[in-house]
Formats: sequence, structure tokens, C-alpha cells
Amino acid sequence: MKYAIVLTLAAGWLLAACAALPSASTPTPDPGPVCCAPEPSGGAVFVDRADLLVMESFPVQVALMVSGNLPTPCHTLHYEVAEADAENRIRVMMWSEADPAAMCAQVLQPFEESVRISMEGAGDGTYSVWLNGELVGEFSYPG
Repeated sequence: MKYAIVLTLAAGWLLAACAALPSASTPTPDPGPVCCAPEPSGGAVFVDRADLLVMESFPVQVALMVSGNLPTPCHTLHYEVAEADAENRIRVMMWSEADPAAMCAQVLQPFEESVRISMEGAGDGTYSVWLNGELVGEFSYPG
């Protein structure tokens, strides 16, 4: 009987000691989704496909067709097209935004977007189009 009481007390003491110990591992910060270059604001856009379309009309029209997924149905797609730089690179930044207080299903939301690339005032030359830091394609433009 004495042994049973001693064992019960010892087991209780061990459980109490283990429960009071702080966690030995330190939490690592969540790196967030890995998919693309830094966004101007908001969240990520998961790009599955990006195609450059050059329509041979007058004037020549250029568009970027992008399909992929947004992090949730609550996210909205945003993009910004910069004018061509000195090396004829046209940079397109694409990101998503959502209200952090909104309750939302945690499922991917598919999207397809046509991004018009204005060539107004552009000179003759070969231009490259970059989406979130990734080369999409090149085209020759008669100005």
C-alpha cells in the first residue's frame, strides 16, 4: 500500500514537472506563400500560365493573358503595368488584396485576366515583358 501511494505521488510530481516546462523549440516565422516576386501590397498571386499576345492590327496591340489562382475567394486581383525602361523591358506587377478581418473559405480561387499593354508612343525595337520578375516573352514592335 505504501508503494502504491509513493508511486502515485511520484507520477503526479513528474506530470506536473513536465507540464510546467516551457517549449524547447522556438516557433519559426511563417514565410508565406512562395510563388512570385514581392508584391507592391497585399498577397500573392499563384500564376499557372502567362502568354504574350501580339495582335497585328493598326496600331499593333499587345496583351498579357494570365491564368492562375488567388489565395482565397475573398482576394481581388490587382496589377500595374510600367512603361518600357531604357532596355525596352515592360514590367507587370500582379498581386491580390483582401480584407484581413473578413471570414473566408481557405480554398484557391481560379482567375483569368487579360492585361492590356499600351505601346502608345513606343519606338521601333524588341521589347521584353516581365511578370512579377519572370520573363514572359519578347516581341518586335514597329513604331
